[in-house]
Amino acid sequence: MLYNDYTITIAARQGPGYPVSAIAEGMGRASDVLPDPPDELTAQIARIEELPPGIEHGELLMAIGAGLFRWLTSHIEMHLRLAWDRAEQQKRGLRLRFSIDAPEINAWPWELLHDPERDFTFSTSITTPVVRYLDQSNHFGGLADMKTDLPLEMLVVLPQAPDLNLVKERAVIEQAVALLDPPLLMHVLDGTVTRARFADVLISGHYEIVHGSGHGGFIDGQGYIALHQPDDSSDFVDGQILARFVANCKMLKLVVLNVCSSGKVDEARAFQGLAPQLVRAGVPAVVAMQYPLSDDAAMAFAEEFYRRLCMGENAGRVDVAVTYARNLLAILYPDNRCFAAPVVYTRAPDGVIFTLHDPFTASPHSGNSKQAERSGKLPESLQASMMFEDDMALADRYLLESWRHDLSQAAENYQRHLSQPDPEIQEAARQGQAVLRRRLSAIDARLSASQ
Repeated sequence: MLYNDYTITIAARQGPGYPVSAIAEGMGRASDVLPDPPDELTAQIARIEELPPGIEHGELLMAIGAGLFRWLTSHIEMHLRLAWDRAEQQKRGLRLRFSIDAPEINAWPWELLHDPERDFTFSTSITTPVVRYLDQSNHFGGLADMKTDLPLEMLVVLPQAPDLNLVKERAVIEQAVALLDPPLLMHVLDGTVTRARFADVLISGHYEIVHGSGHGGFIDGQGYIALHQPDDSSDFVDGQILARFVANCKMLKLVVLNVCSSGKVDEARAFQGLAPQLVRAGVPAVVAMQYPLSDDAAMAFAEEFYRRLCMGENAGRVDVAVTYARNLLAILYPDNRCFAAPVVYTRAPDGVIFTLHDPFTASPHSGNSKQAERSGKLPESLQASMMFEDDMALADRYLLESWRHDLSQAAENYQRHLSQPDPEIQEAARQGQAVLRRRLSAIDARLSASQ
């Protein structure tokens, strides 16, 4: 489906209210000032935040969605309806892109937005996908270089957690990607996942997608995900540190955080939260959860999302894939807030995070060019990961052997690249092997000392 964009910008509070502007593609702009939101709406949003997962609360969801619509469109309703009707006449969808600078308003669940006149929830219909849009073109440029070769590669990070069924989630994702033709190559990092181990695996691979599961939290305006200390205790990593992990992963197109509270943002500081911080660090799109999901709901979301992202006419469109998955959750769990849990933060103006090379027109050497570009970045990234060497001094023998296994696999990949005819790939492989040898030597020294 083709889309017209409808971009809604809400600025920080000024004087009597919040300046709002709406730009409709092909129609121009409408601007006004939103008054302070009704106390009833603010109280309802606070209530839904506090509800435990699994509780049905359809009336509250509807009231919040309708309240958000009435407040938002109090001065721009006619403009929105005209843009919506125009898109329908053109047989197009209307993509709603929220760009909200007011942190207390950005923290609201806009995915619940509901038009009471049409009895229509925007975020569950592929005709009206809802995304949080961060224009980062001034920092990272456009997304012109989106073409990628098959198969796509995904790193699934599953830090062990006794109270979560991560084995089942892994099986569901494996089943979903196995149905794809050609398949999405899935690599799994599980067990004890420390910062050092995560960094080594991440930067020694060729991943377009990183999927993370496990525990998370939101404390004092800051989002966290749980990794492990070398002694297997929890290590809570905030958004700033998480952004450093992906800073050198230039091929990365998407991060999916199937982690509680990963989609929440600070109500006092703009763009403070795991998802927006990753987008501001350069990731084209992040899908995260603003509400906790049950294991079954999380797995249903993952299966539908990856199927839609990698198959069919909408392959590569993160906004459409999430919309399909939200709608499935609304069908499976009616009157539950879980459909509004997935939040999309993106800097892709049209929601497209990758496009596939046409196999009939692509150059026979296009795959080599991509491989050369990827491989050339790896030695620098591996060298940068030395910042995590402190973990090695605290790691036990089991963890050291796990790291050695991961790095040995990376070394085998480099060895295979030495036989490539492209001299750029050969040189990158030689540099990567040199860095890996130093890292493996350091681990072997620690293993010998621990005997």
